[in-house]
Amino acid sequence: MKLLHSTLCRASVTLLLVAASSFTTASAACQAGECRTVGAQSQSILSIYPKPEFNKKGLLLRPDIRYREWVYIGTPLTPHDMNNGNANFPEFHNVYIHPADFAHWKKHGTFPDKTAIVKELVLVGSKQAVSGTGYFMGKFTGLEVTIKDSKRFKSEPGYWAYFSFGHSYPLADTAQAFPTGACNTCHENSAKDDFVFTQYYPVLLAAKGKRSGRAMTPQSKEYMSIAQTMTQSTTAATAASAETPKVKTAVPTEIAALFQYLQAGEYKKFKAQESDTHPSAGPHTKFGLPVRVFMDPTIDASLKAGNKSHPIGSSVVKEMYDATKKLMGWAVMVKTNTDSNGGKGWFWYEVISTTDGTKPVAAGNGVAMCAGCHGLGKDFVLSKHPLK
Repeated sequence: MKLLHSTLCRASVTLLLVAASSFTTASAACQAGECRTVGAQSQSILSIYPKPEFNKKGLLLRPDIRYREWVYIGTPLTPHDMNNGNANFPEFHNVYIHPADFAHWKKHGTFPDKTAIVKELVLVGSKQAVSGTGYFMGKFTGLEVTIKDSKRFKSEPGYWAYFSFGHSYPLADTAQAFPTGACNTCHENSAKDDFVFTQYYPVLLAAKGKRSGRAMTPQSKEYMSIAQTMTQSTTAATAASAETPKVKTAVPTEIAALFQYLQAGEYKKFKAQESDTHPSAGPHTKFGLPVRVFMDPTIDASLKAGNKSHPIGSSVVKEMYDATKKLMGWAVMVKTNTDSNGGKGWFWYEVISTTDGTKPVAAGNGVAMCAGCHGLGKDFVLSKHPLK
């Protein structure tokens, strides 16, 4: 019996070694652009794992289910019960990158043209299992895709576009790219590598290859072209898209008067204010830098009441600091219309200076960059209530 057991063990080990060797060979072949299949028939990696395609109208078709066989890079989770019961992204986000793009990332440390990344949303299910208390996956609830395409999205910063097939089933069959201000602006300001939040994906960080040695300098045509594209897109995203009505509010919306108001620190008289700074969760002025929020009595009372829509005059002022906690400027939002109208009913303002108010980053109603990020909040207000 011992002899038979020993023989079986050796046989098992041999099979495992052969399987591992075959897998390594196949992986190397796939990285080279080819994958071996049953019958020794060679196919390109794209024929085995097709990338998402577009229809004749330019809409992205829902990707083939084989995206779950792509390279899995991580699952971020920001649950409700760790975000005062109102997380912007409460689901598990299973993220996959196409194998060919991952192979390029490993070799060069860059994301090539036509890169495809899929994010599958999964609800938080049970919080108790035989293994203990935690967060366990529930049902699939949504699907999102990110595509980098220098020809199709040549006017987008970094050539990236973002799509959603819905946050509930059944999923949509096609999707239109979101406007720059909705996604791309935050990725541009806060993502670590080429608009991708690699800082949250250790699989990508660990695999990142050496740089190609190619320098992107102001002297190169490529640098100037991308810089021009990004500047144009950012300019459009920070421009007002609606008139600012004249309404009486605690925080002024006339630009010169507003800057004087901020310099004088009048907003500090609001009772609803954070006791200290906290790391910014968005591009004010850069992800992670200290910020501090102040709320006027109107928005404070509305949030306390749990209103889905806030009244005219609701105002929020955010102080922005550098890494040494030196005040750098302010971000302001004031509701000027009863109907928020996709952010056009809000006045948005940001200035990165405490001495010169003539060159605000954004000023006016309906600024796409501001409304795009804040659209995830309760009537565009992201700050949790009560302030701490």
